[in-house]
Amino acid sequence: MATGSPSSIEVLIVDDNPRFGELAEMFLEDEFDDFAVTTATSADEGERLLAESDIDCIVSDYQMPERDGIEFLQAVREHSPELPFILMTGKGDETVASRAITAGVTDYIRKEAGSEHYDLLAHRIRNVVEQRRAEAAKQARNRRIRRVYERIDDGFVALDTEWRLTYMNSHASELLDRDREELLGQSIADVFPGIEETEFYDAARDVLAEKEAFTVEEHYDQLDAWIEARIYPDIDGLSVYFRDITERKEREKSLERSRKRYHALVDTAPTAILVTDAETGEIVEANQAAESLIGHSSEELSGEHHSKIHPEEDRGLYESLFRERLNSGSGLVNRHVDGSQIYVERADGERIPVEISAQVIELADERLVQSVIRDVVKRS
Repeated sequence: MATGSPSSIEVLIVDDNPRFGELAEMFLEDEFDDFAVTTATSADEGERLLAESDIDCIVSDYQMPERDGIEFLQAVREHSPELPFILMTGKGDETVASRAITAGVTDYIRKEAGSEHYDLLAHRIRNVVEQRRAEAAKQARNRRIRRVYERIDDGFVALDTEWRLTYMNSHASELLDRDREELLGQSIADVFPGIEETEFYDAARDVLAEKEAFTVEEHYDQLDAWIEARIYPDIDGLSVYFRDITERKEREKSLERSRKRYHALVDTAPTAILVTDAETGEIVEANQAAESLIGHSSEELSGEHHSKIHPEEDRGLYESLFRERLNSGSGLVNRHVDGSQIYVERADGERIPVEISAQVIELADERLVQSVIRDVVKRS
């Protein structure tokens, strides 16, 4: 028996002929530094050694007394369903091969003498072990990834290139109100009825073809909900993150109604009103009364700095007043701190004395300053 390093390939050879096991152990360990071989002369001894050691691959003779190689394989598969198992037989009987495949054999090889046979055996052992290790690493990686998917708040589903569901996290199951175990392996059309007639499906098809991520928002009638789906290309198909955004859409709809009502009130107000972006100071809206007072159209004013409506030589003062109103939240002003009158300057150059009542307002994700401008001469 040899003990290998953590990176070695631990092989258990089971053959009722001890001479074969000794030769195989000698050849494999002499020729390959990463092979560590343990031998047994019966299925019972093989099971005992398997229970005591970390074995990477079993090589077993088929013809053995008491229990043959397939019976040994069946016993191994009860507790080690994925462990690589190579069956050796001196027969060319296809019945043996068929029984071995049914029992879950990994590979089988004709038992022969000579160094070429041991070379072939070593090659087969290395192949099945590397495949098993790669699969185990992939499974471990997938488990780690799935633990991450279970912690995210979004629903997540994975689709293969045939549009079949290969994974679904618990949040997706909750959003769909479906048992994910029942859905795995089903086509996307069965899981999401009517999906082929939606923008979701068109986007997913484009992502699969173009290998570029895409985000789509759409009302999905089957769930009676607005869904945001972020679709990403994957090696095996598609990864889709999705969430119910119905509440957000309702808020946006409500805010849009409020915005429209606000703009309608501003536009029809008899007093001049300018609406300015609080961050940039740029004019975003001027009502009809403001157009009449200032002599510029709303289109001409839009995007201009608010100080443009004041005399050029005093624009620094007007910017200071604007910032004061922004910091205080609201206020009425008709004079500068030095006592001089506040003016607006019309397009034709005429200067009109005014008072300005300013208020900071919040609309959705916008912070605005609403300025009500009154001509103090006309008012008096």
